[in-house]
This record gives sequence, C-alpha cells and structure tokens, in this order.
Amino acid sequence: MKKIILILVIAMSSTAFSQAEPLKGPLVHTVLFWLNEPDNASDRADFEKAIKELMATNPQAIKSHLGRPASTEQRDVVDNSYTYLYMMTFANAEDEAAYQIDPTHLKFVESANHLWKKVVVYDSSAID
Repeated sequence: MKKIILILVIAMSSTAFSQAEPLKGPLVHTVLFWLNEPDNASDRADFEKAIKELMATNPQAIKSHLGRPASTEQRDVVDNSYTYLYMMTFANAEDEAAYQIDPTHLKFVESANHLWKKVVVYDSSAID
C-alpha cells in the first residue's frame, strides 16, 4: 500500500510541475537597466531602494519581478550585459499607459535616472 501511495504522489507531482504557469495579465512590461557604475555598491543600493519603493506603491501592476543577470551558461544568444531587469504585468494597455504617468513611476524616474546610462523596454501582449 505504501508503494502505491508513493507512486501516486510521484506521478501527481510530476504532472503538476510539468507545465509552467502562465504569467497573469495580458501585457508584460520588461525594463532592462544599465547603471552608470554597476560595481558601485552605493549606486546599486540607491537604485534598489528606489525601485523597490515603486514596486511596493504602484497601483497598476498585477505582479512584478526585479532581478540581476543569472549565472547561467554563457551562450551567443544570452545577453547578460544589463545591471537590473524589472518586469511587471498589467491587465491591459490602458493600465500600462496609466503607469507611465502615475506619481509612483514618475517619482522613481526622477529619483533614480541619474544612476543609469541606458534603459530598454520590451512590451508584449499575450497570445491566446
């Protein structure tokens, strides 16, 4: 009986984790930042403080993610030249447009834009 339960648990676990859960929200807003001085600990701390405040206070985003380049295999197709990646999802294009003029976003840009030399944005809409 214990073997049957163990087999069922393993089978259910592999089925439950075999497919990635889709991101919620039909619009994904991905922003890559290249800091002026990426090795400057003070600049990194200032940037992280400002963007974490944005993440905590912005009302439009459904979910968000802040990260740095991962230590994955170096390949020709992998660009890990950026300093930070900020990703958020929005319910629709109108919410993303509202985000652009929202005081929380404007405050972040005003307080941290001196820290970066380049920003690239990728917006994508979900495919049904």
